[in-house]
Amino acid sequence: MFISSQSLISRIIPHQMFTKISHLWQDLVNKNDYKGIYLNEDNLISSDNTPKQKFHSFQLFVSDKIKALLLVEKQINEIYYQITITFDRQEIIDFLELTKPQIILPSEEFKKLTRILCQYQNEDFSNQYFIIALLKILTEPLCFQEGYLNDYFENQSIEIILKNRIQQEKILHQVTQKIQQDLDLLIIVKMTIEQVQKLLQIDRLLVYQIKVPIKEKFSAETKFIDTVTYEAKASNLIPSVLNFQEETCFNTIRNCEEKYLKGFHLAVEDIDNSNINKCLKESMEKLKVKAKIVIPIIVQNKLWGLLIAHQCFTSRKWKSSEVNFLKNIAEYLAVAIYQYNSSHKLEEQKKLLEQQIEKKAKQLQDALIAAQIANQSKTEFLGSISHELRTPLTCVIGLSGTLLHWSNNTNNNLSNDQEVRYLKIIQDSGKKLLKLINNILDFADIEAGKSLLYIEKISIENLSKMIYLAGLEIARHQGITIRLDNLTTPDLVLFYADEERLYQILLNLVDNAIKFTPSGGEVIIRLMRNKNQAIFQVEDTGIGIDEKQIPLLFTKFQQLENYRTRTHSGTGLGLALTKHLVELHGGLIEVKSTVGKGSTFTVILPNSKEPINFIPKINEKEIVEIKVNKTIVIISHDDEIGTFLCELLTAADYQVIWLVDLNEAINRIKLINPAIVILEQNQQISLNISHALKTDSDNNLHLIVIREEINGNDWENLSHSGIDEYLLKPLQPRILLKAIARIINN
Repeated sequence: MFISSQSLISRIIPHQMFTKISHLWQDLVNKNDYKGIYLNEDNLISSDNTPKQKFHSFQLFVSDKIKALLLVEKQINEIYYQITITFDRQEIIDFLELTKPQIILPSEEFKKLTRILCQYQNEDFSNQYFIIALLKILTEPLCFQEGYLNDYFENQSIEIILKNRIQQEKILHQVTQKIQQDLDLLIIVKMTIEQVQKLLQIDRLLVYQIKVPIKEKFSAETKFIDTVTYEAKASNLIPSVLNFQEETCFNTIRNCEEKYLKGFHLAVEDIDNSNINKCLKESMEKLKVKAKIVIPIIVQNKLWGLLIAHQCFTSRKWKSSEVNFLKNIAEYLAVAIYQYNSSHKLEEQKKLLEQQIEKKAKQLQDALIAAQIANQSKTEFLGSISHELRTPLTCVIGLSGTLLHWSNNTNNNLSNDQEVRYLKIIQDSGKKLLKLINNILDFADIEAGKSLLYIEKISIENLSKMIYLAGLEIARHQGITIRLDNLTTPDLVLFYADEERLYQILLNLVDNAIKFTPSGGEVIIRLMRNKNQAIFQVEDTGIGIDEKQIPLLFTKFQQLENYRTRTHSGTGLGLALTKHLVELHGGLIEVKSTVGKGSTFTVILPNSKEPINFIPKINEKEIVEIKVNKTIVIISHDDEIGTFLCELLTAADYQVIWLVDLNEAINRIKLINPAIVILEQNQQISLNISHALKTDSDNNLHLIVIREEINGNDWENLSHSGIDEYLLKPLQPRILLKAIARIINN
């Protein structure tokens, strides 16, 4: 930078403005009224021996009456230039000293130039054409008006005009730099109003912000207030109005906000001789204000706040130049506020995006861990199932081969007892294989939603005796005592359940208890009953289970011992299958255990004459073909939920139709005649659809809604409109399939 702080202007201007300013220097030469010397970059010669100057171009005109230098320090691009303009004699001399080695000028012209510059004299600005023209160009983007100069020419010289103009340009230039530096809004506004207050010699300059968000101390709610958020004062004698709130006047003045949005500004020179609003006048008197200017700060076509100047002790005649300058300041502040709000929103969006990315990354990590666990479980299961299949198959193949060998050999060395023992081992191994395969198939059916209960009235006393006898057979030759503890009364022995599945549940628990109980231990089968429930307990004095491993007990394919090193057989399906069968009955299973002392498994089943997933048993000889309507219609806009329901219900052997168009849904449902309609819509749409469907269809159509949450009033409205049932998100396949099976079977 060649020019000091005394320069008229140093700023970035557009190409159009630069062209107009350049023409002013050309006019000085063409008219030749001043008979001066004109230099530009064409008068310079470049040489390897001379230092290269750090400017783009320049125009210098020097005469006895006017000295003006236009220096283009940098052409930023095709549109913008960074320029400096000065009329200061010393600054021009300094510029020539730096460029002297490169100047090409006749000696007489150069001597004349030196003489004019070195001879100190007061510049004659009697002909103000050049200065006025320059100011008009520079102030075009600042809404320059003729009154701007008229205010000054009455009482002030052109030197004072230039000085004030320089200071105003500096403030605007500084604000522009702060905005470009993306500084905090507080810094920009505070710096700006402090400098403007000093320049215009205003007693108090403040920013009155509209609708400032304030969070309540003891509440999550946010309220909005109008208040003074920034302030600059001439002295400490002037009282502060920071955080002052005056909403009454602003809200009661008719169309006040609309007027400000249309460009209105308020200028009061003396409140005693003005016809302003009474409320506003009283407010000014309260704050000891004699004169004021109010300029709107408009951000994105909304009134963000007011820039207010106060003269506190005396009245003041506001010049149009001061009003225009304050308007420009308000516009620059609006730009800073807009940029701050935009960057703030971008920062919030960035944080939200980072949170979403972090969440997705966590989900991916969890999915990866789950996949690794699933893969490990699969490996463990394959190893386990191979181990469990190999042992009985080895017995079957080996002993059957032995029997075949000796049966064809005339020298048969096997006794009848050995043959019977071998056949018994083969039979036991076959049963073990059959049980293992049945467990796998049962578990697959249950997970696919294909397993249903065949409910009938059974005697739990007889069932417990059968379990007791089976336990004796399993524990034979192991030195384990099996005991049956029946605590029921004769009037409560009958119970509604699937006898085959309940037998499977209890036998799995008893088999598991015997497996982990050493010789000399005891297994107790306990039966209890009340009016609404049946309670079965299997207690052992075995090795027990560590508390941390209890949650893993009912996980599919999960063994607490590694299949390569464990001492107890099993695939890890028994307890998982048991839990599913208990839940299929609508019951629950609990476990309590102490390492080294034993475990107690408790099964609690509800009693009902119309149990969940009820299908009555019928005599195979009396079987007739019964056509069951298994058509289900889904109405959903959510692709994830729709896809999930379609895949789940199709796998469960239901006929599924997914409708998206609500306008056609009602008519198509009448033609399809489904057994169930599942609605995943907002409450009002659900009410409209259910009312239309229940009005035109028979009572067999069952309507189910899916909701995030539901309260008593919501359910009352839904049920009155014909909704029969609701399911809550996230959807649980087991609960969904139970509800569908119960509706279809009934």
